[in-house]
Amino acid sequence: FTSVTSASKLSSVNIGCVYKVNPELSVASSTTHTSEKACTVNAIGAAYKAPIGDVKAKIGSDGMISACLIKEVAPKVTLTASGTVSTSDLSNFKYGIGIVM
Repeated sequence: FTSVTSASKLSSVNIGCVYKVNPELSVASSTTHTSEKACTVNAIGAAYKAPIGDVKAKIGSDGMISACLIKEVAPKVTLTASGTVSTSDLSNFKYGIGIVM
């Protein structure tokens, strides 16, 4: 699946691509293309349907790595554990947990 959007009267084009490798794994990317710079990678990510739950991860052009685990703990109740860290400062790890009912 691919999406294309333009901004600033077609001076830049944003392209989002998702490739489903198999029923469990998908990879995605987001890029920007301008006349000044052929390709800027905004983010690259993946989603994996693991036996323990859905695992999603991405790295952005700002050097931030984010990941989460989404697990259905009961019917219509999901638990999400997530974390984010900068590649330039691994000591500043941010994490969170959430429940949706």
